[in-house]
Amino acid sequence: MANIVVAYILWLTGGWLGLHHFYLGRDKHAFVWWATWGGCLGLGWFRDLWRLPEYVYEANNDKRYLNELKHRMEVFPRPPFNVTRFGGELVVGYLFGIVLRLVIPEEYTAHGIGWLLTVVLPPYGAAFGVHLVANIGRQKCTMSAPLIGASLGLPWSLYISENIMPGVLFAAILVNKFGIQWKEDRRDRENLCKRALVLTFCGMIYLSLWTSVIYLNCSVTNEHGETIPLREAIPNFFKSPAWENMKGTISKLYEYYKLYGWNKLWQQIVEAMDPTGEANAYKVLDLNETVSQKEITRRYRDLAKEWHPDKVKDPAKKMAAQERFIEIQKAYATLSEIKSRRTSKSMESDFPKKAKKQTHTEF
Repeated sequence: MANIVVAYILWLTGGWLGLHHFYLGRDKHAFVWWATWGGCLGLGWFRDLWRLPEYVYEANNDKRYLNELKHRMEVFPRPPFNVTRFGGELVVGYLFGIVLRLVIPEEYTAHGIGWLLTVVLPPYGAAFGVHLVANIGRQKCTMSAPLIGASLGLPWSLYISENIMPGVLFAAILVNKFGIQWKEDRRDRENLCKRALVLTFCGMIYLSLWTSVIYLNCSVTNEHGETIPLREAIPNFFKSPAWENMKGTISKLYEYYKLYGWNKLWQQIVEAMDPTGEANAYKVLDLNETVSQKEITRRYRDLAKEWHPDKVKDPAKKMAAQERFIEIQKAYATLSEIKSRRTSKSMESDFPKKAKKQTHTEF
């Protein structure tokens, strides 16, 4: 038997994670609350403040609740339209659809299999999100209605791949018009461990999708104004001196925060992360940051001659020499590219200034 006091305690302490819904056997509801930060950024959590008693009655199969439910089923052959549930279907459908769109890196969306996936995957995600919300509580829905509705939005997705909202809207409309039915018998709660494992598995899939979206699409900007994709910045960070000397780096960042505050701390963090791999490249070539391109090239040639695999006869040492040689080549390529990019950028910014100085008017 569910206890209303326990339900409210869980609502207060872990409501944003859907713990009170999990306690009451409403696993789909719990997952939606967890995936949307408390039901659309806490709105659903706040609404549960006065909805919890009914959920407890439902969990306990309270006779009065069941009689009222039976009366509603007699009055309404199908569950009546609920604006709150409809809004939830739109939000969750959009979230599940857009995450399947954004998980594909932008450079692969122009043509080929990447383009095909950006068209096909989002409607399935949107349909699943709408279907999930439509099956919460005492109503049920088939998968066909949201799938057909989401497919109707394909013309908009073909024009702009991120424009999945029309498909979500059609899916929610078709579900509420044709897809939902009353769920007369509430299924008995399954084993607690099994329920927890299923929710954990679903949560891991959802988190991995959003983690992939961030990893593949986000970027950081360093102090030179260069934008580096996160998928390049993270591997470079684990090679950076900042990672190797993590304790000292944290101490330096704290001292920097005390001097300059939060405003410039993020810039310093990005610099310490070495997103471009510049600091690590200087370390590999054993150079400092003040050297010129000529000095970098000279140092690269010396190290390349020293570590060239063809010069090593011992098979045991040949593999180590080859790895070191590749590391030197990558470091040189990284520094050369950065130097070239910054030189071009500097010339572009200086050109308007020079042109402005040379401009004069003759009378």
